[in-house]
Amino acid sequence: MEINWLVLGIFAFCAIILVVYLIIQNLKDKKETIRFFNDKFNTEKKFEVDDDEEV
Repeated sequence: MEINWLVLGIFAFCAIILVVYLIIQNLKDKKETIRFFNDKFNTEKKFEVDDDEEV
């Protein structure tokens, strides 16, 4: 059985493109997630401080 280099090359190229895309998407999602949790924490902290001051 001979190796079909064209099919193997196309498959390898697609796999590399997929890995690069997933890495870039993961970095974007990581930044958005960090920003979301930082904003959520700051918002909850402000409410807690306001609640303590009112009591």
